[in-house]
Amino acid sequence: MKRTFTRLAALATVGLAFALTPAANAQGTTGGASSPRPQRIMIVNIAKVLRDYNKANFKGAEITKKREVYVKQVQALQDQVTAINADYVKATNPEVKKQLEEKARGLQRQIEDIDRQAKRELTQLSNDTIVQVYQEIKSVIFDIAKTNNLDMVLCYPAATKPEDENSPQVAQLMLQTPALIPFYHSGMDITKYVVDTLNARYPSPPAPVTQTGATGAPAGTGTPMPPKSGGGQ
Repeated sequence: MKRTFTRLAALATVGLAFALTPAANAQGTTGGASSPRPQRIMIVNIAKVLRDYNKANFKGAEITKKREVYVKQVQALQDQVTAINADYVKATNPEVKKQLEEKARGLQRQIEDIDRQAKRELTQLSNDTIVQVYQEIKSVIFDIAKTNNLDMVLCYPAATKPEDENSPQVAQLMLQTPALIPFYHSGMDITKYVVDTLNARYPSPPAPVTQTGATGAPAGTGTPMPPKSGGGQ
């Protein structure tokens, strides 16, 4: 898959303003400064990355659909058990009662088998998905940091939408240790560029064909370029 890198322009560092550059332009760069340079540190809202990462959302929706299939299977069997129990209460023939009881036990075993299978499959699928998403986010942040000669990229959980800023849940999340708490920062947050690069490098599958025959375009097919800094290309 073609690797897509984004240009991050005019972002401020601790004591120094600089522009992040694409990976292609970063090859062969040498440093000639004899004095130590200021540290370059950026931050990423990891909650917003997860919310806006299209492929992660697609995978999560797939897991939800699989869970719903199992829930419907179990519900159908439970409805049968309920009906059998009603017949059992009304039955007076001991032999009929015995048959109904055995049938109910058989259905209950099926429910238990489906429940075990669902837990096993959904747990494995969830674990595989979260590891894959983590590795993809990690690789994108690593490449952005390596390409642009950053010293550190810190991730923090926070509100994903402005209207959530006053949410008690977000406030509790932000005050929990060991959460990074950026009460103030200026030009250090590269969350948008991490999301854009993730969606470009690991696009989600295209939307299903509609009844009219139109096919939805896959989300995250490109990384919009921010305005260039005054320093040129």
